[in-house]
Amino acid sequence: MRLKSWFSSSYRMLRSATKPGKTEFMLLLRVCLLGVAVIGALGFLIRFVSAMISLLGG
Repeated sequence: MRLKSWFSSSYRMLRSATKPGKTEFMLLLRVCLLGVAVIGALGFLIRFVSAMISLLGG
């Protein structure tokens, strides 16, 4: 019974979904790219600090 309910609600959601407009797509693209840049910068900083600690400590 749960599976049937899930399929019916998924079908309803897909029927009501529409393609995003150009402005909405560009906003979504900017937000995603900003998120990737922030995560990348954090990873770089963590790696850089780790390398500096190992250089100074070793």
